Amino acid sequence: MYLITIEGGDGSGKGLAATVISEVLAKERGFNSVELTAEPRRRHPLGRAAINAVREKRHPPQHEAKLFALDRLDHGLNWILPRLQDGSVVVCDRNIHSSMVYQGVVGGIGIRNVATLNAGALVPDLCIWVDCDPEIAIRRIKSGSLREASPGKAEYFETLEIQRIIRSGYSEVLSGNSLTDTPFDDVEIIGPILNDASADEFSSRVVNELRRFLRSRPKPKNVDINDVDLRSIKRIIGWNSGQAKLPGFENSSKSTNQIIPWHTIRDAERKHSGSISEGADESVPRSIHSRSIYSVMGAISLLSAADLNEILSAMGPTRLISRRHANRVIAHLSDSRYWIRESSGARGEGSHYRVTREGMALGTLMLVLWPIRSHIRLWRSRNPRTSYKHAMSGIMKMGISEGELHTLAERIRSISPAPDASSDLNYEEFLLDWWNSQTSIVS
Repeated sequence: MYLITIEGGDGSGKGLAATVISEVLAKERGFNSVELTAEPRRRHPLGRAAINAVREKRHPPQHEAKLFALDRLDHGLNWILPRLQDGSVVVCDRNIHSSMVYQGVVGGIGIRNVATLNAGALVPDLCIWVDCDPEIAIRRIKSGSLREASPGKAEYFETLEIQRIIRSGYSEVLSGNSLTDTPFDDVEIIGPILNDASADEFSSRVVNELRRFLRSRPKPKNVDINDVDLRSIKRIIGWNSGQAKLPGFENSSKSTNQIIPWHTIRDAERKHSGSISEGADESVPRSIHSRSIYSVMGAISLLSAADLNEILSAMGPTRLISRRHANRVIAHLSDSRYWIRESSGARGEGSHYRVTREGMALGTLMLVLWPIRSHIRLWRSRNPRTSYKHAMSGIMKMGISEGELHTLAERIRSISPAPDASSDLNYEEFLLDWWNSQTSIVS
């Protein structure tokens, strides 16, 4: 889902930053996986060609920049992009900004020219800029540990003077003062994060900045967030279809629950409002259309029965909420007993929860409605006494893009069987028909 790049001169601590970032991301339940890679690719012909061009110094910087751009384009489209589409995070040691510095500034061909050569490349969602005093970097470069960690990297071991030029180049490229009029201008830059002190202090700075980025839930730059979410949902549905039932549920059989979408949302709002007492915990969402309730109910509807960790994983990268908040929401919903019930044992992270028949219908519906959740919430805030029967048409009148309509229709067809509809119906007609008709939910 996210492409995170690490930039900085040799010896600055990019390798340590990449390791720390990968470890933190691996603990985030929502991502499909965390993949670590680097550019140029030393074991790929295109990457080797770029490295050899720099080492042999027989070609002008413009030629070197083209070779790096070719390696980056192939790497991005054929290796990185499929992983982003599957909901993974890719951490890349060096990317476009290295070319801007080494060929654009040091090589003298210009930052804008490098950006133009890389016009087809992926755009990093986050760039972490690692900085270090050049004298410290040179000592690290010459140390045996760095040489052992990067065999064959002698072509990059430069003089102190070159290291100072490289550091200045990164400052020029990543400061935001050298615009290229390309999508690379919109990359979020974190740094410079100085790596002149202890490894623990440096790691702590990297972790804090990464967590701030994750909390902001930015829209990914290279993939459609709803496509990523739908892939995640389909993957869980496919995985569950081949799994044995939990002990105690072996004899249960799936049944079909007939619902009318707007009825289900109306009833859920009434029950949720009634479940919140006057002195209820402030952390419990007051609106049934809160992100956290949609996240929890959607996730558990995919699993039928699960513990907290499994519910968090089923949220995927786009619907993920914090562990603490998820635990509070689940506790409240299980207390109300409408949609979630605690199976056994004391409450806590070791507890198991199962979804009720009514909860399965609501959770599946919330998975479908996820892309327009904020529109529904806004419509309800403006029309608190209007019947939900008019919600879909009301949202359309408020303004919803053709892309959002297409996404919603696709989710209906993929997650919840839609009523038979004429192929002549446009998206608006199809969605209005679905909103007001009986649809089947497998429970």
